Amino acid sequence: MDTALQSSRRTHLFRQVMPGDRVFCTAVVMLLILSEVFSSNIQTTLPTFSYVCRLALTVGTTALLIGKLLFFTDWDSRRQPVIAAVAVLYAAAAAWYGNDQWFFLAVLIGTAAKGVDLRRALRVYLAAAVAGLVVVQLLHYTTDLIPFSYYCRNWDYGYGHYNGYGARLAGVFFAWGWLRWPRLKLWDWAGLTALAVYTLLVPGSRGAGMTMVMLLVLFAAQKLLPAFFESRVWHGIVLALMPLATAGSLVAGYLFDPGNPGATPLLEKLNRLLSGRFEVWHHVFWRFPIWHVEEDGTTWYHGEMPATFSLFGGVATDGDEHHAIDNAFLALPMNKGLVGAVLIGAMFLFLLWRLCRRGRTGETLFLAAILLYFLMENKPFLFSADPFVFLLPAALLTPRGAPLPVVCPRPQSDEEVSYGKVSSE
Repeated sequence: MDTALQSSRRTHLFRQVMPGDRVFCTAVVMLLILSEVFSSNIQTTLPTFSYVCRLALTVGTTALLIGKLLFFTDWDSRRQPVIAAVAVLYAAAAAWYGNDQWFFLAVLIGTAAKGVDLRRALRVYLAAAVAGLVVVQLLHYTTDLIPFSYYCRNWDYGYGHYNGYGARLAGVFFAWGWLRWPRLKLWDWAGLTALAVYTLLVPGSRGAGMTMVMLLVLFAAQKLLPAFFESRVWHGIVLALMPLATAGSLVAGYLFDPGNPGATPLLEKLNRLLSGRFEVWHHVFWRFPIWHVEEDGTTWYHGEMPATFSLFGGVATDGDEHHAIDNAFLALPMNKGLVGAVLIGAMFLFLLWRLCRRGRTGETLFLAAILLYFLMENKPFLFSADPFVFLLPAALLTPRGAPLPVVCPRPQSDEEVSYGKVSSE
């Protein structure tokens, strides 16, 4: 009797999943397989197989998400599909010009999130992200398919760089915390804390680990001072973070001179704390030449760097020593140009403004933390590190006055909010 009742409930729940949700969640899984498994070092051991799989996953994900937008999305007005089309076309053009496929995929999956049950999609995201990380580690320890390489000061754990591994751990942390806030139980606190400690001590990814710690501090502070995080003071801080982080990055990179660090002692201390980030910003973004010393003792001149200011960007910002810059706020104008940086910045600020205006405290905590993460890393559009692209419809595709498609409930209410189950506002 009980078994039949449980089976009936499972069948009922399965039937409640809309076709658009199934298409979207399938695309989420495929995109995470692309990022978690086939963006690993398996590309060096099985290059042809990996290339075919990457191509199939990219094309398949794109087709599914475009199909979701065309056939399984309910638009609230004629203007909305036009906005979505413009966003996707711009992302495609900017991604092609800047050689950044993850930007296009992030915008595409963000726009396709319209009308989706975000809580269900986030559960799928978390399960697929964890499974991908486990598969890579198992393949390393049981086969020769995914070798680990020692890079700079630590092992890369199969992802080419320890910060690449840390970024994927951060994505798991964000998704887990986002799903559970504000109902974090003792086991949630223990698990999230353990993940933060692991990220700091094992791969040694400071950007991801420090962001996790910061988010846990914000969780605790919000529990102790809930009124503050619903006040205009907190909302003002959140809205100011992005322009302040951008201005601070520009000024710190320009003023800090690695050849004479004593001239700015405070910046020197911060530079050491942030693993030499200011040196990178100084030389790469502001194009100051440097004699670069490799680990093997050889020295080469790091001098002929491309212009970092242009209307449409196009400079690669991740990988090459002449271009790589560990700061998303500086990477935006380099890769997407001044036009792209203004557009993306305005959209992000508009999203934050809407969240603050509607009192969505949970999402403001997460976005404040990820803005601080972007000070240390250049992975704003890597989907496996940033599940918050699911919030794109809250900025672009939600009519004025309509409930926002979010995951976190209001602090003063136990009622959960998603696009399919929306409380009155």
